[in-house]
Amino acid sequence: MAATETSDAAAEFSGTHWVQRFPGSRSPEDLAPPFRESVLAFLDAMAKANIRVRIAATLRPRERAYLMHWSWKIARGKVDPADVPAMTGVPIRWVHPNPKDSVRAAQDMVGAFGMSGLRTAPALMSLHIDGRAIDMTISWRGVVRIRDAAGKEVILDKLPRSGMNPQLIAVGKTYGVIKFVGGSSDKPHWSATGRKTLGRNA
Repeated sequence: MAATETSDAAAEFSGTHWVQRFPGSRSPEDLAPPFRESVLAFLDAMAKANIRVRIAATLRPRERAYLMHWSWKIARGKVDPADVPAMTGVPIRWVHPNPKDSVRAAQDMVGAFGMSGLRTAPALMSLHIDGRAIDMTISWRGVVRIRDAAGKEVILDKLPRSGMNPQLIAVGKTYGVIKFVGGSSDKPHWSATGRKTLGRNA
């Protein structure tokens, strides 16, 4: 049954007010072990190297993943709002009386979710849901030195000075925190597998 066909009298049209309905966590403490310990160790190593980290997301409710996925798809013209499947417990109406409003509301949601620069749809079956993924923006100045999981000092002297740096990515892997294999399509994403979903696909 399409989301717009829900019989829930409390159903509301899509829009930015949905973004706060199913809040996710930004705390690494909410991640699932052993990934939690891996992330905490990696974060500690980066802090000691004077690398700045801003965490955007860790644990994510399934309902939030649903809203993020379909708002991105509608906003990018990847799906007709009328074809979006319903989700139990999320009485949202994706189809507005004016078709342009349907797209505009989804675009507003994308902005409010902080997904404007995302080049791939957030996964429905995301590793965030079971606490094995973290989104973080990373930066530093100049040349820094960081310890890998074995205690070896690694010099980060190549560009970019961000989470896309190949030297930092290699260090993260030693901790079991693996950069997203899809490259720049989702720059902040790291996980236990290097992927976004529970399956084999990214």
